[in-house]
Parts: sequence; structure tokens; C-alpha cells
Amino acid sequence: MLRPFLFGSVFVFFLYSCGIKASTQPLQPPIVEIKRLGEVVYLRSLEGEVIPEGFEKKEVGWVKKSLQGFCFKVKRVEGKSSDQCVGGLLEQEPTVKIDYRGDKAKVSFEGFDSYELYFSLEDPWSGKKTSQGIELERDYVERCYFVVGKKGKDYSKPVKFCLEPLPHPPIREVERLEYRIVGDSVYLLWSYEPDRFFKEFVIFEGDKEIGTTTGYIFELKKRDQQTTYKVKVRSIYGKESKGVEVLYNP
Repeated sequence: MLRPFLFGSVFVFFLYSCGIKASTQPLQPPIVEIKRLGEVVYLRSLEGEVIPEGFEKKEVGWVKKSLQGFCFKVKRVEGKSSDQCVGGLLEQEPTVKIDYRGDKAKVSFEGFDSYELYFSLEDPWSGKKTSQGIELERDYVERCYFVVGKKGKDYSKPVKFCLEPLPHPPIREVERLEYRIVGDSVYLLWSYEPDRFFKEFVIFEGDKEIGTTTGYIFELKKRDQQTTYKVKVRSIYGKESKGVEVLYNP
């Protein structure tokens, strides 16, 4: 049982005695992605751990503020370094044109060589490159985006634009709204067949909202005086129906 082990040890010793060693070559130069959003420049590594000169480490990556373009070194940990440059900030802004086509919007940009579309400035890595424009889906609420133009090595400030929402589909009302008294409680009951836009029911006592539910029953304390209750349907987009009322008589 010891022969394989002894043979392996002798073989390793032979390799070292002959000057054959494992490769100690440094890792390849860093591969990074760089974004500029206004005065802030963001950098992240696409392979391995890096340390860029003059940057501060944040949750979103490495960050540095500068209105001007600049060059810097990026060192890969236990590896080689590379020189990187980023352009400065231009006063010019891209022109945005929106052509609505039903449930879509054709958005075109002018004034720069290329563009990056951002869904949020809080995520610099959400940018989507485009040459002249992009087609976007419209929604039942207003959706806003940001575009950054690039000319040569320099960038524009992020320009915000918003798409007009689609007309919200009709919201059906609840049916067969009634109340029942059980002990010291009043129960509102109704029926409803939810669709894909349904979020919840909103209950009102007079003009005051007193609660929400996704069920078809709502419990209240028994009242001593006549009260009007109303149930509205709220969609996932925050729109509400006119509501259905029932008059409570103690």
C-alpha cells in the first residue's frame, strides 16, 4: 500500500531536483467597466479584484467625482496594472424625441455619436447602449428613464424623459355588497372576480378610509348610528374604482 505514495514522493523530488517548478507568472492585466453619470465616474472589475488609483470603494463599485476627463492606473491584486482613461463632462445635452405607437414608444436621440439608456441612476450598471434610439414598452403608469450621450471620449449629463401612461382599463366594481350583524360586530360582504390588474379592496366609513383587504369580508365594530360604508377596488397601478355603497342601520 505504501508503494504508490513512495513513487509519488520520489517523482515530486525528481521534478524539483531538475528545476521544474509550478508557474509563477502574474495574473493578466485587469479587465474593467467604466461608466460616467454626471460628475461621478464608476468602475467595476469584470475579472478578479482590482484597485483603481484615486477611487473610493462603495457598494456599487469604485467611485470618483470629477467634471474633467482624467487617466489613472488600475492594478489587479497579485497581478499586472493597466492604464485607463475616462472622458470629461460636456455642457451639451442630447435631444430626445418620442413617437407613440399604441402600447409602444419609439424613442430617438440626436446630437451625439452614441447613447446609453438608464432605468435608474442609482444603478450605474443598468445602462443599455444604443446608437440612435430604442423602442420601449408603455405602461399604465408614467415610466421615466435617463439617457447619456457620448461624443468621442466625453459624456453629456444624464437627461431625464418620461413616457405617457396608457389609459387605465376600466375597473369593475364589487357586486352584492351587504352587511350582517353578529354580536358586537358588523361584517361587510361582497363578491368579485379579480383580474390581472386587481390589488386590493379599500373600505370607507363615510369619506374616511378605514382599511384594505384582499378578501371578500371585512369586520367592523357595531355602530349605534346610521353609517354609510363604501368599498372600492384598487388596481396594482394605484387607480381606484368609484366604489359601491351600503347604508348601515343599527
